[in-house]
Amino acid sequence: MKQFSPPKNPFFRAGYLLARRFLRHNVGAQSAALAFYLLFMLFPFLIFISALLGMLHLDVAGILAALAEFLPVEVVDFAEVYLTYVGSQPSPQLMVFGLVFSIYFPMRATNALMRSVRTAYHLGPAHGVGQVLKTLLYTVLLIAAIALTLVLMSVSDRILAYCVANFGLPAVIAELWARLRFPVAAVVGYFALFFLYALAQDSRQPWRNIWPGTLAALAGWLCLSWLYAWYVEHIAHYSLLYGSIGTVIVLLIWLNMSAMALIMGAELNGTLMSLRKDKLEKAETP
Repeated sequence: MKQFSPPKNPFFRAGYLLARRFLRHNVGAQSAALAFYLLFMLFPFLIFISALLGMLHLDVAGILAALAEFLPVEVVDFAEVYLTYVGSQPSPQLMVFGLVFSIYFPMRATNALMRSVRTAYHLGPAHGVGQVLKTLLYTVLLIAAIALTLVLMSVSDRILAYCVANFGLPAVIAELWARLRFPVAAVVGYFALFFLYALAQDSRQPWRNIWPGTLAALAGWLCLSWLYAWYVEHIAHYSLLYGSIGTVIVLLIWLNMSAMALIMGAELNGTLMSLRKDKLEKAETP
């Protein structure tokens, strides 16, 4: 039986190798496992964020308005109810409780994602204290990145105008902040994902082995979230079909799609590395 050979065209060859990696590395099952950990991470993290918003008096409406641009409406409504309820009664004890479990469950999710990234780079399972420290370090970085993103998104135009009128904030700085806060939030998300792919390695990797998949994963996640939000709002109508459980269905599907986008970013990096290796071997062959 004649074995199928990959296409000669570099673009189609990369697509073929990426699809083969998806099947061989069982990305579907890995995405489901990661979505499971993300689901358990969500509730204590919402407790921590809502308590933080209540103590810092940040603009919940501004954050939800920004999230509504690309997330399914059911997910945004769920977050709004939870954040409003818990944030109306700010409590340092509640924030500490949420922070503790917001570190434990994200560590489990990060560990699962790092295993998927190592599989994409054809690395074996990592064990020992070093892996635990890497997971803890990235979890702390992730929480800091999310907190910074929330601050950037929550500073609305009304707050900026109030600062200009009452605290002498230069209007140029206020306008610059209003224009750049979302690009800066996107840059924060990019580097958060970049450090994840970097920390999963056994050794330091060159920039070109990490940034393509990072950019593709971030762009893919945003596109998938926006398309799924449009689909849920205009076509699916889960809440009409399934009632209140429709929110859970939307949340689970969105988490699974998000997990798949994160894993496929690493698989894309692995594919590009394989293509470069094949090209180098062909160049060295007389």
